[in-house]
Amino acid sequence: MGAETILAELVRINLVASVAILLVLSLRPWVLRWLGASITYWLWLVVPVAVAASFLPAREQIVLIQPSADLLVAEEPTDAHATGTPAPDESSAQPASTPVLSLSALADLLVAMWLLGAGALLARSIMSTRRLAADSSVGPALVGVVRPRLVLPADFETRFDAQERALILAHEEIHRVSGHTVVNGLIELARCAGWFNPLAHLAAIRIRTDQELACDAAVIGARPTERRVYAQALLKTQIAPTFLPLGCTWTSPTTRRIKERIAMLGRPSLSHRGAIAGAAAVAVVGLALGYAAWAQQPERLVTQTARPEPVWTPTANAPEGVLSHALEGQRHDFFIDLAKKGDIDLVFFGTTETEMWWWPDRGRSAWDKAFGSLKAANFGSQGTSPKSLLWRMQNGELDGFQAKLVVWQTWGGGLAADSRTDAAAVYGPIIAEIRARQPQAKILLLAPVPRGQSDRDTWRQRAEAHAATLDELVDDETVFYADFGERFFRSDGSYNGDNWGMPGPAGVGAQVSLYEVLAEELQPWLDRFVR
Repeated sequence: MGAETILAELVRINLVASVAILLVLSLRPWVLRWLGASITYWLWLVVPVAVAASFLPAREQIVLIQPSADLLVAEEPTDAHATGTPAPDESSAQPASTPVLSLSALADLLVAMWLLGAGALLARSIMSTRRLAADSSVGPALVGVVRPRLVLPADFETRFDAQERALILAHEEIHRVSGHTVVNGLIELARCAGWFNPLAHLAAIRIRTDQELACDAAVIGARPTERRVYAQALLKTQIAPTFLPLGCTWTSPTTRRIKERIAMLGRPSLSHRGAIAGAAAVAVVGLALGYAAWAQQPERLVTQTARPEPVWTPTANAPEGVLSHALEGQRHDFFIDLAKKGDIDLVFFGTTETEMWWWPDRGRSAWDKAFGSLKAANFGSQGTSPKSLLWRMQNGELDGFQAKLVVWQTWGGGLAADSRTDAAAVYGPIIAEIRARQPQAKILLLAPVPRGQSDRDTWRQRAEAHAATLDELVDDETVFYADFGERFFRSDGSYNGDNWGMPGPAGVGAQVSLYEVLAEELQPWLDRFVR
C-alpha cells in the first residue's frame, strides 16, 4: 500500500468518524435524559459501525467489453533508433515528471509525520499509565488492558467506610467483567491514530464519561437503596485531572463531572422494556449511519468480457473434415448436452489421455475420488486436434456454464510447438476462445506426460523446451502452466513403467497409477481455484 493510498484512507476514515461523532454528540443529551446512561454509552457504537461500513465493497457498475481475438501477449520493447522513431526529448519530459515526484515525496512525508505523531502519543499514554499506577494517591482504578490490576489509594481504608468501599469495588468489578479496559485500550489506539483530529480526542473523553455513568447506573440498579451512600462516596473522591489512558478509574477530572454523576443517581433505573427499546433505537441509528457511510462511496466499475452468444452445433452440421473421425463427433454431441445442463466448475480438455479419465480400467477410480465431490466434467476425446478443438469450443463446448478452472492437457510429440511462433498459432486461438467464452475462468495448461521413451534427464530437456514455447502465453494470472513429469521417474532417473504401459496385459497407454499421480498433483490447483 503506497503513501497516497494510506493518506486517502486516513482522510476517509476520519471524515466518516467525524460525522458519526458529531451525530452522537448532538443526540447524547436527549438520549441521556430519556433513556439513561447505559443506552447513551452504547450509542457510541455507531461510530465504529459507520467506519466499518465504509469499508464494505461499494456498489458495482458492470461494464461489458467486447472480447478480443488477439492474445494478451507482452510486447517486446522497441528500440527507437532501430525503428527510426525519434526518442522523446528528455528536457521536455523532465518537467512532467517533477510534480509526480513532489507529490509522492509529500505523501511519504505526511505518512511519516502521522506515524511519528501516533507513536509518540501512544508512548506517552503507556508511560503516563505506568506513572499513575505507581502513584499512591491515584485510584481506585483498574490499570492495564487485557489483565488489569486494581489500584487503590493509600488512604482508601480511612477515607471511605465499609459500605462505600463495597460500592466502589462493585463499580470497578463492573468495569472488569464488562471488558471496559479492553474497550478503553481500543479507544486509545483510535485516538492515537487520529491524533490530528480534535473530534477524536473529544470523543475519547465523552466515551469515558458515559462509561462511568453507565457503571454508576449498573451499581445503583443492583443496589437501589444505597444511592445516598454512593453519592457520599463520590463526594469524598479527589479530583484527578490527569487522564488515565489505559484503564478505568473511579475518579472524575472535574467537580462538574462529579455533580453530573451524582445528579444521574436520582434517575430511576431503566426498565427491561425501556432497555430493549433503547437498544433497538441505537441499532436503527447505527444501521442508518452505516448505510449512509457505505452509500456515499462511488460505484466501483467492474469490467466484464461480453460472452458470445451460445452456438449449439451438432456434429451433423459440422463442416466436412473439421472433426478427426466419427468418434470425436459422438463425443462432441455428448459434451454439448453436458454443457447445456450447466453447473460445471471444473472442465478438462485434451486428447486420448484426457478421455481416459473416464475409462473404468484407467482413470475412473482416480476421477471419482479426486473430483467426484466437485462439479467436474471431462471433455477429452480421442482424435482431438487444434483445429477440431477450436471448432468444438466455438460450437457449444464452452457455453451453458461458468467454469472456475479449465484444465487443458497440451499435446506432445510433433504437435508440441517447436517455437514461440508455432505455439501462438497452435495454442493462441484456443486460449483466446476460452477467455472469450469463459472470462471468469482460470486456465491451467498441463505439460505432456512422459511415456517411457526416455530417461529423466532427456525428458527434462524436452519438457523445458516445451515450456519455453509457451512462456509468452502464460501470465500466471489467468493462464498457468504445470509440469508433473518428475513424478513419473524413479530416484535413479529411470522411467516408472507402471504409469505408462507398453504392450501387455494392462494394455498400451496411461495406467491407473498415472491418473492417481495426476489427481494428487492437481489438488493444490483445485484448492486454489475451485473449492
